[in-house]
Order: sequence, then C-alpha cells, then structure tokens
Amino acid sequence: MKSFDWSALSAEERKQALARPAHRCSDEVSGAVRAIFEEIAAEGEIALRRWAAKLDGAEPTALALTPTAVDQARAALAREDVEAIEFAVDQVRFYHEATKPKPQSVETSPGVLCRRVWRPIETCGLYVPGGSAPLVSTLIMLAEPARVAGVPNRVVVTPPGRTGMPHPALIAGAVACGVDQLWLMGGAQAIAALALGVLTPKAQKIFGPGNAYVAEAKRYASGLPGGPAIDLPAGPSELMVIADGGADAERVAADLLSQAEHDCDAQVVLVSTSREQVDAVRAAVDRQLETLPRADIARRALAQSRTIFVRDAGEAAEVANRYAPEHLSVQVAAPQALVDQITSAGAVFVGGFAAETFGDYVAGPSHVLPTDGAAACFSGVGVASFMTSFAVQEVTAAGVRALAGPAARLARLEGLEAHARAADIRLDARQDQAREPVARRRRASVVRSTRETKIVASVDLDRAGPVKLETGVGFFDHMLEQVAAHGGFALTLTCAGDLQVDAHHTVEDCALALGQALKEALGERRGIARYGFVLPMDEAEAQVSLDLSGRPYLVFEGAFSAPLLGVYPTEMTEHVFRSLSQAMGATIHVKVTGENDHHKTEACFKALGRALRQAVRIESDVTPSTKGVL
Repeated sequence: MKSFDWSALSAEERKQALARPAHRCSDEVSGAVRAIFEEIAAEGEIALRRWAAKLDGAEPTALALTPTAVDQARAALAREDVEAIEFAVDQVRFYHEATKPKPQSVETSPGVLCRRVWRPIETCGLYVPGGSAPLVSTLIMLAEPARVAGVPNRVVVTPPGRTGMPHPALIAGAVACGVDQLWLMGGAQAIAALALGVLTPKAQKIFGPGNAYVAEAKRYASGLPGGPAIDLPAGPSELMVIADGGADAERVAADLLSQAEHDCDAQVVLVSTSREQVDAVRAAVDRQLETLPRADIARRALAQSRTIFVRDAGEAAEVANRYAPEHLSVQVAAPQALVDQITSAGAVFVGGFAAETFGDYVAGPSHVLPTDGAAACFSGVGVASFMTSFAVQEVTAAGVRALAGPAARLARLEGLEAHARAADIRLDARQDQAREPVARRRRASVVRSTRETKIVASVDLDRAGPVKLETGVGFFDHMLEQVAAHGGFALTLTCAGDLQVDAHHTVEDCALALGQALKEALGERRGIARYGFVLPMDEAEAQVSLDLSGRPYLVFEGAFSAPLLGVYPTEMTEHVFRSLSQAMGATIHVKVTGENDHHKTEACFKALGRALRQAVRIESDVTPSTKGVL
C-alpha cells in the first residue's frame, strides 16, 4: 500500500493519491466492449453464442428452476447455508419494504392537488457476477428490491460455473427471491444480450456490479439509441476506512482485506490521524494475509491501494468526500460528528462493530453501490431504482381561479398565446364547473407494526366490496364485517398479533389501523355529508351519531354483563370506538341498550357502519362547514 501525507501534497499529488487503477477504463477494455456489442447487434444470437463460448466457455442457456433443480441445489448445501440465505433474504426484504417510496399528495393552492405516484418498470436485467466466487448476496441485493418494487419481469444473468452450472447457492438464493429462471452467461456479452434483447428479453434498465468489462458494457449500453437505463457505475469493489489512534487495528485490517480479496482490481484506502495506527494496521494486514485463502488476489489489490495520514477529522472528511468511496467505514472516537461532514459515499458503516461485511450480506440495504467516485452523484440501489414516478395534477374550479391568471400572464410573457388561451378558457367556464360535484377515488392502505401486532388495513370508500378480515379473533372479524357491509365500503384487514397472551392488543390496534385507513381515504373530506345517524336491532338498540369533523371525541353509554363473546372481550367495544375516533378524527356518540350482549355489540357495529355510509357520501364539491374548513 502506498503511503501519503495529505497536508504535504500538492493539488495534483492529491488527485493522484486518490486515483483509481487506470486500467478500469482503459482503451483495451472499451475497445473490446465495443466489438462485442457491434457484432451482437449485427449478427444477433449467432454472435452472442460465439462470444459466450469464447469468454464463458459455454453457450448461453436458460436454466429453469424446477422443483428438481431446486431440491438438488439445496441438498448440496449445508442446512446452515440455506438458513443464512433465507435470513439474508428476509432482512433485505424487510428493509426495502420499509423504504419503498410512498405516494404523496400536495395541495399547492386551494383546489390544486398534485400527487406523486410510483410505478414499477416492466423489465429489469439483473447481472450477478460469477468469477471466482458465487455472489449469491448480489443476487439477493438486486432481486429482492425489484420484487418489492413489483417489477413483473426480472431477468437474471450470471456466468456459468466451471461445470456449466451455477453454484447451488445461487439457485437457492434465486428461489428464495421468487426468481424462476437463470440465464447462464456473463461478461459484456450478457450485458449486450440484455440491452439489445438478443435471446433474453430486452431490459429497460440493467442492474448489477461486475469487473471493468461489465462496468464499461453497462456504460456503453446506456449510450445506445434507445438503449437501457442503468442503475449506477458499479465496477470493482472499494473501501475507505477512517480510523483514529483508538481504533482496533485488527478490525481495520480485516475490513480492508475483506474488500481486497474481491478481485485484483479492488482498491482499499486507510485514512488515519495517527501514524502509529497506520503502522499497526499494516502489520495486522501482513499477519492476516498469511492465512487468507485468497491472499494472492488481496496482495495484487493492495499493491494499488493507499494509506493517507491526515491532521484531523476535517481533513479525513475532505479526503472521503473527494474520493467518494463505494464503502466508507468510520472507526473513530466521535463517529457521528465525522459522519455529519460526509457528503459522498455509497454506504457508511459507523463504529468498530459495523463491519462492512454485514452490509455486504445481511444488514438490509442493497450492497450494489456506486464506485469510481460516482457516489458523489449516484445513490445505491433501492426500491426506487426499480420504479418510475410522475406527477398527477387535479384542478377544481377553485384551483382555476388561483392558477389561470398567473399562468396566462407567464405564457404571454414568453410569447406563447395558445398556452395563455388554454388557461383563459378554463377561467371563463369556472362557474359551470363549480356546480358539478367532483368524483374522487377514496381509498387508502396502512401498515401498523408494534411489538404486539403487525396489521395491514386497506379501505375503498367507493366500492361495496370485497370484505376480507383475518384478525385471529373470529367474533371481531364478524363485527368489522358488519361495519364494512353496512357502511357500503371495501375493507381488507389482516393482523398477526399476540393472541397467546390475550385479544386486547389485536382488537385495539386493528381499530387504530382501520381508523387511520378511513382518515387517509377521506382525504380533505370536501363534499362529504359529514354527519351520520342510526338506531335499532331486535331487543337491543344502538344509537350511533357521527361527525367527520376532524375532531376526535367519544361518548359511549352502555354496559355488557358477559366478559367474553368467544375470545372477544366485550369491554373492548368501547375501546374500539375510542380508537376509531382518535385515529379517524371523528366525534362519535354511542348509546346501546338491550338484554343480549351479542346483539348489543353487533348493533353497535352495524349502527356504526350505517352512520359511516351516510357521513362519507359525496353530496357536493364544497367543504361541509359554514366556516369553510374542517
């Protein structure tokens, strides 16, 4: 590893100290990639098969992941290996489900609703490197975010193994991610196949890291007329570690070697405020190399790696931001203060316990990250990488009054008269539009997770069904079914809860989730009837009055003699109404009398449904309040 003293370097020397290996973007690499693409574009499948036979040692094939193939692969792995793969898939899926982009609505002016919506791309190409090690982790880090995004066509390509078949771990990982086929081919020719739609489906966007040829092939493909988008520049791996004198030298050395062993083109950089620490890490690297199976590869990577002495944390942050590493490990006494200064990094690992290895496999975020300084302007792969978004703009008569004048003025300022007239004509028609109620789709889905329950609730106030309920409390399912059926809206609600303890958490949390879904579906509540009133059932009578004003308040009059109906605690009925009131933002008054607790409880829920049916009905396009606001 070459050593540098940052403060002693000139501007040009600093640039050279942070330079990547030159052959990553050499003329030899770019020329070879261009030749492969041109031949495959001209000759199609014939050229693809020729290049695959030459570089992969086998013609490209599609491996269907049949039950037999999957069983054989899993049998070839230790049980602990399969469990580790499944654990990683679960971790990655959970993280990406939690960070999936959500639709947003913004009212920029009264009557001007702008929504940002997200849609999955149709077909993605996922490149999983093979080489000297089966990178099942990369398959997981690409296939899972794509699945969470909802991409219908995930085309996975990976080099064939020495036997012409992929490593069993790749098959097990692919199946765990819901992939049903692997294309066995690698290198620039695989990228060309995805980009041109030769043999494989044509990918709209290509993802995945690889060697210098793969990285150049992705760049070349994205520049073709009508070519695919790419995720990010993802070439050979790199890691920068910032360590002060208190860092554990053995840990730092292990982290540096964990990236150096990837391939000969990898680069690692140690930045330290302590010369003694630099020497200690160098010694630890030498010791650990002696027993490292891939020591030869690591030594070749270390030959083009760096150690940089800096005076303080500020200089360390400057070095990191100028280098923009794929991975940045911060192992200093006050890591957060340093992290706050970082502006360019693919992923940051904070503290001595946060091994970069955890990020490679099981922490959750995708490890497909920008390299070669691209972290200065690219982010790592996430669910949003597999989606597109666009704005949906809705304008009412009130919105026309706010927008038409300024829009027409600006259009005429630019000399675009037709634009101005398109605004004017709507202003002229605003009185007719104002008298027409606006039909709005009112639906919402919410996820509520606590230590006791995990709930998914979806409502659609403009559809009468379906109604699907799985709370684990049968009687409560029946009651919620009455609310939806008498309310005239679609409802889906599932709950995994701690019923082995009791039903309280399940019932109350479901009510809160339902209330939140109803609140989101109602939106701004413009044009609704707002109020609802209901009365009797058999010998029982329930009176429920409702005001969707946005002000939560509950009055509940009634008592139940039986403690349980099945496993449903009758005392929870009042709690359900209180939770709905709070989460939905509604004033609810309930009065129930009768002799049969089953009938009394059911009457309450049916009456609530009937009150909701009246209150959510669209009657006009105005806010149902003399104040003009709820």
